[in-house]
Amino acid sequence: MALPSHALPSPIDAAGVPEVINHTPWPSQYFQHVDPHGDVFHVMVSRTSYSLLQLQEVDGRKEPVLLPPEQQPSLCQADAFAGEVNEASLLQESDYAPFKPRCDVLVVNATAHAPDGKALARWPVGFRFGDTIEKTFQVTGPRRFARSVAALGTLQLTDPEPVDRVRIGYELAFGGPHLIRQERALQAILDSAPDSGVTDAQRRLAAKAHAALPGFYGANPIGCGRQPAAVAQADDALTQLARSGGVAGRLAAEGQGAAPAWRAPQIEAFQQPYTGQSDYPVVGLGPVGRWWSPRVALAGTHDERWKQTQWPKSPLDHDYRYWNCAPEDQQIDYPQGGEEVVLAHFTAAARHAGPYRFWLPRQDLQLLVRLKVGVLMFAPMHIDTVVLDLEAGTLGIVRRAVVSAKTDVRQLELGTWPPGTGMQLDEAMQQAAKARAKTGGARHGP
Repeated sequence: MALPSHALPSPIDAAGVPEVINHTPWPSQYFQHVDPHGDVFHVMVSRTSYSLLQLQEVDGRKEPVLLPPEQQPSLCQADAFAGEVNEASLLQESDYAPFKPRCDVLVVNATAHAPDGKALARWPVGFRFGDTIEKTFQVTGPRRFARSVAALGTLQLTDPEPVDRVRIGYELAFGGPHLIRQERALQAILDSAPDSGVTDAQRRLAAKAHAALPGFYGANPIGCGRQPAAVAQADDALTQLARSGGVAGRLAAEGQGAAPAWRAPQIEAFQQPYTGQSDYPVVGLGPVGRWWSPRVALAGTHDERWKQTQWPKSPLDHDYRYWNCAPEDQQIDYPQGGEEVVLAHFTAAARHAGPYRFWLPRQDLQLLVRLKVGVLMFAPMHIDTVVLDLEAGTLGIVRRAVVSAKTDVRQLELGTWPPGTGMQLDEAMQQAAKARAKTGGARHGP
């Protein structure tokens, strides 16, 4: 059968697919991964979800109630955003990561509620996860940069308005500014044809405003509060061009309406108020974008040499820490279950007074590996992602096992066998894997 003209021969041979049996009702998936050196690995991922709205007592502690199989959310198959792709906060990344050296603890769809339900200009918020994460920050009411008549038209930061809740997202953290609309309008004027009617004066004004646009801010490209004067200059130029009429005026009008770009951060570092600093911490609880810094540097060097010698494998300097998407202070060693979780000021006072407290459930989920030589062993299903979705009221726990295809696997069985059942992976192998995960060498991975 003839292949389509766009089809390419695969330079990588997949491993034989073992028989996969899932003895659980939880959403799970098997797939294969090829590391930068061409080695193939079997990957099994499973997600178990619990209700944060219903807690039950287990051994004297409050734990979220396991959702019945028919209410279990499926695996996250593609990155999910709060708005437009790559222009809004990332809520969850695909569960089909090949390997995570550490566990991501994420709090998404979160809203900070003022203590006692009374509107305030600023208040503290925080959460704790076991003994490994303790994160506290501040939120404020809406505020923006505005021109001050008393200060001869210079930009001044307004005081926060009292509110009783603030949505937590990178849009309200320091960074940005997000000026795609303005950049496109100015570039369209510069790219217009000589006979389009755009005057030389209009082109010079557009070129000056375009050159003054703030550069890309990799730590949080969708945030606010960075270089407000440059934002104002771009808006002033667009307003002037829009009033000048003609083709340039029409294009400039399409880039106006940038009031959000004058917005100031509402999520602050604890006891470090934002007062207009040019450099300020980015504070967030959700996933960091794949193309944000410093994460993107861990993906490795994708240059011409990589295209010629490595593609489609990842670069040799690919670091598997790239697949961890949580802020660095929310990446921890694999939890075992039983860790205490405390949320402060994330629930309305009328609904729940005081900190919201529960313990991470335990579950003996393991992967039974049957080799063709007849040997049985258990591969641990490490918890590598914990997602607290406060809007949905769910706790998602993602577990993953990675097994080298060199072991010649015949069958994989996912089940809830308790620890100590059968022959587990050799302790030295497990310790070696943990040591590899903690190092920064080029050969990170399974």
